[in-house]
Amino acid sequence: MTDTEQAVTPKALFAGEGALMRWWQAMMLTEQELNTLNIRPAPTVYRAELKWAGTPEAALMTQGFRALWLALPDSARERKPWSMLAWAALAGVLSHVKQQDDSRSFAASLGKINPDIDKPKVSELRFQQLQGARTPEDFYRRLHRLIKQVNGKTHVASLARGILDWFDEHHGQQAVRPDKKIAVRWAMDYYQAAEPALAKNKD
Repeated sequence: MTDTEQAVTPKALFAGEGALMRWWQAMMLTEQELNTLNIRPAPTVYRAELKWAGTPEAALMTQGFRALWLALPDSARERKPWSMLAWAALAGVLSHVKQQDDSRSFAASLGKINPDIDKPKVSELRFQQLQGARTPEDFYRRLHRLIKQVNGKTHVASLARGILDWFDEHHGQQAVRPDKKIAVRWAMDYYQAAEPALAKNKD
């Protein structure tokens, strides 16, 4: 995670992160891992329905999203009029994240070098298309594709913060300096991770 990301959404201000992580772990971790954490496994239908949800609105109607929404603290559920849709989008995207990557932010996991081809796991073009998303539906759809390209492995909390911030910015409510916007923060992380391969391929 970059310093800029921490400056905008420090962990202490990410309402609902604890509930979100337990919800995601209940869907993705093994029974043995969950026993260690004292977490009950989620019904398999939660993930199945969310994976089939093609839009944030469709994710909104799933049992998995409802379980997450009801587990969130009031400070997360009552933030903004669009909070429910933002968390539904988040639930749908996270249903495709199979493994936590503790060492990298979400955008850095996209730029991480694939040693087999000496290129970023997500191409510069695909990353720019994500940055150019203008509607929640397009943003949601592109996130799904990129999660598949990193084999379902990324930093869960970093991705979650990014999605919530994107919705705030989309609705014109994220009052931050231009250099603190989610697109800039993601670009910094992506290009820092991808720079060695991109520079080599341009030579």
